[in-house]
Amino acid sequence: MTNKFNREFLLEYVESENKSNEYNVSLDNMNKIVDLIEYFGIELYRPITRLLLSNWNEITERINNYTPEEWKMAESIQTSTPSLDRFSIAMLIEVLEGEDTLSQSENAGRRLSDEELRAIRNHQDEQ
Repeated sequence: MTNKFNREFLLEYVESENKSNEYNVSLDNMNKIVDLIEYFGIELYRPITRLLLSNWNEITERINNYTPEEWKMAESIQTSTPSLDRFSIAMLIEVLEGEDTLSQSENAGRRLSDEELRAIRNHQDEQ
């Protein structure tokens, strides 16, 4: 028995959402979304897809304006997460603690500590 939630299925789903909602995200970038889905677990494929596609341009613009220090943080995380490229790591950082994310929480203005980021990575590694 094969798992229907393979990479091909996930990419088809992302492509379908991209087309039906006219987000115009490139195939290369849709593959990055699939990488993130596979990293977090296929159980979250729908919300991850919708979150990333609907915010792709805004998040990409923030990433394109990263400082060398911000890229350094993404690259240091990438060493422990080789399945994701540095852009995908930056995307993950933006989703988890980007400007809009901070303003929506009860701890507005508080960034995740290095210890909290490590705990998240360790939890994902255990799955």
